Amino acid sequence: MALTLSTPGNASDVVGVPGNNKYVIKRILFDSSYASGGESLTAADLGLESLHIVLVHGEDSGYIPQYDYTNSKLAVYEAGADGAALDEVADTTDLSAFYARVIAYGR
Repeated sequence: MALTLSTPGNASDVVGVPGNNKYVIKRILFDSSYASGGESLTAADLGLESLHIVLVHGEDSGYIPQYDYTNSKLAVYEAGADGAALDEVADTTDLSAFYARVIAYGR
């Protein structure tokens, strides 16, 4: 499955240029069947050629999104009942009501 990207309400839809780097702000909606290991999110998906850093935050859901730089994926975690570190949400979990906000810097 794929992610749906949009620009949050008051953010600019243009890419900014701090120095010789670019940045972009996006609001990401997951779909109804989460893929184990995370959903693909590449520099090109964000309108960039490469990524320096991706800052991501979940909107009011209890889920914790995290960017996987090695595999270019956006993974989602939740608190497990076992009291250990966060667990990745299960394969095929319906996250169609879950939004994450991303600010990505790159070139």
